[in-house]
Amino acid sequence: MKLRILQIFNRYLEYGGEEASVYRIGDALQEIHDADYFFSSTKDFLKTGPAGKLIAGAEAWHNWEAIARLKRHQRTGNFDAWQIHNVFPALSPAVYRTAFDLGIPIVHYLHNYRLSCTNGFFLNHGEPCQRCIGGNFLPALQTACWRNSHILSGYMGLILHRIRSMELFEKVHTWIALSEAQKRIHVEMGIPGEKIHVIPHFLQPPAEPLPANPAGDVLFMGRLSEEKGCRLLLQAWKSVNAKGRNLVIMGEGPERIYLERYARENHLSNVLFTGFIKPDKQLTILRSSAFVVTPSIWEEPFGMVVLEAWAHRRPVVATRIGALADLITPGLTGLLAQAGDAQDLARQISSLIAQPEKIVEMGQRGLEELGLKYNKDLWKNRVDKIYSAIKR
Repeated sequence: MKLRILQIFNRYLEYGGEEASVYRIGDALQEIHDADYFFSSTKDFLKTGPAGKLIAGAEAWHNWEAIARLKRHQRTGNFDAWQIHNVFPALSPAVYRTAFDLGIPIVHYLHNYRLSCTNGFFLNHGEPCQRCIGGNFLPALQTACWRNSHILSGYMGLILHRIRSMELFEKVHTWIALSEAQKRIHVEMGIPGEKIHVIPHFLQPPAEPLPANPAGDVLFMGRLSEEKGCRLLLQAWKSVNAKGRNLVIMGEGPERIYLERYARENHLSNVLFTGFIKPDKQLTILRSSAFVVTPSIWEEPFGMVVLEAWAHRRPVVATRIGALADLITPGLTGLLAQAGDAQDLARQISSLIAQPEKIVEMGQRGLEELGLKYNKDLWKNRVDKIYSAIKR
């Protein structure tokens, strides 16, 4: 029997991989159940001026307007369960309290580490940090690790402490982690392991994947933000024997100005920045690439870019951190470098450049791995088992 499921998501200021996954998940969920959306937007939530900021701060604690709208939506849609992706900051933790009060089961997707980290990345000014994982958020206040603000970091810490006081970890019906690596960290946070189901993302490869191009460029694709590790990549690129290739950085984000300046100052003329490229234009850049580099410095919950690379027979050189170490089998579907080690990353990139036959073999193996382990039918079966345990 089909359930009525409401997907709840607060959009971030900039469109990114998490938001894309919400739509992909929603489309696939619609094939097995009756799914609808309830959205809010950080952009609409932010207000200017002293009074506006006070209002926004109060709404981040409890957004009465959003909750009233959510209750109306529930009355109209009569949903059997809520699938929550993100409530920060606009929807507020009151979403959880409302679900508990109405007796609606929550299936909660874990996309980052926000429930135990004010910035969600377990990064503190570019360095790995898990000082708040146990629920004491005083270090966040002290180090201003969210938006470089002591006030905002402290306030978010209070909000996260409030969530823990709701016994959210125990009361959520089911948590969905994207990888075993991500599950391990959430168990360390305090979520009961038996409540966390690991369901990796999926990706349907195109009918005609691109042919291998072992003589092509080296490609980074993703948001240019601190956690993605592009600073580490440029440090590594200085030591790479590129053999006439370019490092193509496809994406946009707050780090771009710094990265372009770094490339200029270090005379990296073979580094090209494309900016944001629309999905229908990305194929051209992928076609000219030999393989993809994913130099993340945070505990990647999954790594959708790996699947996107494999879908076009591109192997991946990545840092050994988070789920990337679970996804990539060194020597078969890509190579792994020690996390945070620019020299080792340079060695792995240079090694793959020097082995064109390996680029072809690994890319093909990645495509096969994608079809075998990360297909939509597997995803639907796993998700349907979760919802079959929810009684109407």
